[in-house]
Amino acid sequence: MSTDSMRMELIRWLSQLDDKGLLASLLHFKQANEAHDWYDSLTAEQQAAIAEGEADIKAGRVRSSAEVWEKYGRTPKS
Repeated sequence: MSTDSMRMELIRWLSQLDDKGLLASLLHFKQANEAHDWYDSLTAEQQAAIAEGEADIKAGRVRSSAEVWEKYGRTPKS
């Protein structure tokens, strides 16, 4: 199915849709899709820190929440 065909099918479907909840969900999806990506507004240092954290996760360098709480002498929140 071509892009134009999909677009026309969706337009027809939306024009007949009466479900307010579904319409609200679709509108929310549209707005989220059009929203500026917050990642682009981060500094280079912040983006590097995120990349470092992702690399740590991939390499298995992670700690559980319980381990972190224990390190600081606290009880994990449930």
